[in-house]
Amino acid sequence: MKDKKILIVEDSKFQAKTIANILNKYGYTVEIALTGEAAVEKVSGGWYPDLILMDIELGEGMDGVQTALAIQQISELPVVFLTAHTEPAVVEKIRSVTAYGYVMKSATEQVLITIVEMALRLYEANVHANMYWQILEDSLNEIYIFNPETLRFHVVNRGARKNLGYTLEELNTMTPLDLKPEFDLKSFRALLEPLLSGKEEQIVFYTVHRRKDGSLYPVEVHLQLFDYRGEKLCLALVIDLTERKALEEENRRKEEQLRLMLEALPNPTYLINRERQIIALNQVAKERGAVVGDYCWHSIHHLKTISPVERQFFENTGKPLPGTKCYFCRADEALNRKQKENCEVNLDGLFWNIWWVPIDENTYLHYVIDVTKYKKMEEEIREQKEFLRLILDSMPAGVMVVDAKTFRIENVNLEAAAMIGASPEEIIGKSCFEIFPESKGLCLITAVGQEMDWAERILHRMDGSQLPVLKIVKRLRTKSGEKLIETFIDLTERKKLEEQLYRLSITDYLTQAYNRRYFTEMLEREIERAKRTKMPFALIMLDIDHFKNVNDRFGHAAGDLVLKTLANLIKNRIRQTDCLARWGGEEFVILLPNTPVEKAAGLAEELREQLSMLEIPGVGRVTASFGVTGYCPGDTLDTLLMRADQMLYTAKASGRNCVRFSEKCPEK
Repeated sequence: MKDKKILIVEDSKFQAKTIANILNKYGYTVEIALTGEAAVEKVSGGWYPDLILMDIELGEGMDGVQTALAIQQISELPVVFLTAHTEPAVVEKIRSVTAYGYVMKSATEQVLITIVEMALRLYEANVHANMYWQILEDSLNEIYIFNPETLRFHVVNRGARKNLGYTLEELNTMTPLDLKPEFDLKSFRALLEPLLSGKEEQIVFYTVHRRKDGSLYPVEVHLQLFDYRGEKLCLALVIDLTERKALEEENRRKEEQLRLMLEALPNPTYLINRERQIIALNQVAKERGAVVGDYCWHSIHHLKTISPVERQFFENTGKPLPGTKCYFCRADEALNRKQKENCEVNLDGLFWNIWWVPIDENTYLHYVIDVTKYKKMEEEIREQKEFLRLILDSMPAGVMVVDAKTFRIENVNLEAAAMIGASPEEIIGKSCFEIFPESKGLCLITAVGQEMDWAERILHRMDGSQLPVLKIVKRLRTKSGEKLIETFIDLTERKKLEEQLYRLSITDYLTQAYNRRYFTEMLEREIERAKRTKMPFALIMLDIDHFKNVNDRFGHAAGDLVLKTLANLIKNRIRQTDCLARWGGEEFVILLPNTPVEKAAGLAEELREQLSMLEIPGVGRVTASFGVTGYCPGDTLDTLLMRADQMLYTAKASGRNCVRFSEKCPEK
């Protein structure tokens, strides 16, 4: 979000400069317009900010709403309104103009930055959404989005409309059944059932579409579900197969006879020309690594079956030396005699039986029976196991392979062994419930039913210690039986980070006192508790006297020091059950559970006196005014805070540096 340009439209120079300073601090480039007309002129002149912070109530001339509407006629720029009021009429006025919301002028720095970043992200998301819509609309393939229950179309792109010959208005009254003559309602719903039940993520099928003029054309349809604003919709990607079908049919007729002949043979089979080049082969031969266009001594036989000079030339150029003949092949004899030829040979320890069968004057069939394939299969299995071991050990997460019936550990990677605190040999054979005692239910459910599940669990290490982990259990079917693949990731650092993030979210960054949002939650809980238990509690609201003078005379750093000093003084005096919060600026508030208002007033007087006697480096002594009130039956959060604020106002009106409190509850 850094290096973004922001235009502040605010008729108060002080307010605009304050916001600009905050944004500059976070790396944003800021320009200020003091009137709506000036803002419109900037955008009209070609300066397009990434975001506009707009005062809803500007001075003379255009107000914020008029300015925003004028700018949006020039460019669709995101606008976040600045307001000091949140009455319904004001909020509705804002909503009618912008989808990017508003921010209170009294908001903290963190709230302002958070809303700015959210608005920028939302704008980028909207830009991307428009781009994706353009991609969908202009796709050469047909794209449909319809409701799987009503079957009504929501979207039909340009490619589909052009191919079908229908207008968008006509398609708005149609369903997929109008395009697919081979389906009725029952059969089409049966087709959709695996998607709707979650058995399949995607369905691919082939059918025909009917154009408006009645003509039919073959299509390949890809169906999948997605959620949009709580509604399940079906996306259909349709590919016109008309040209492909024609080519496929032509090639199919030519290749069918050859394919049937080759695939009917159970062993590797090749068609080779006089130049010893492969021109066709069956699936078994492909699995041995042979490819069309290669030479027989490269893909089938060993390079030693040609002379050293020919071999060197082939290795250097990838082409045979003119006149090269494979000493291993007897193809010429088979072609010349027009009869089958065969031999059995031992080539580098491999026993092969090879047949050559003439097909025509230039082509023969090369049929290979490899009697050593079983040994090779064993070697491949060994290599696969080793490859699996390398894959498991290279994974950054712990992995165990567990038998789904006995729950015994069959394999474990090095990361899992390190997390458990034992060697793989010590772990293999143990029950997985020795490592995860509380996972029995999860493993049993996964073993007999669902394909995969995950949850946070506790890993019990061999030394008795424990680790919090994210555990994923995946059921896997193999020839040797069902297995559970248990993957687990150490969450220790993440748990610490979550704790730190929560602490940051409820505290004021400067004073480390609680922030206003958290204090409001605590106060609401205390009100509910007082209603149930009838226990008293009190509220102290204090404000540093003449704090602006401190900032003006000694600078903001000195002002910050005063705030932190006051917060530390209070925290060192109050109880652990008490709650201190920075209410805003130089104003603090203290919640005192189980405390009558008289004792709260005494504490306030004590704090006032301690602060007035305290020497703050570079500043000297400061004072504060205190307003104190207690909970009264029927109080709400607003009435309680208002009464504390009134007491604070009385203290300030009484000459400051004093405590004022309400001794009695107001009469109903």
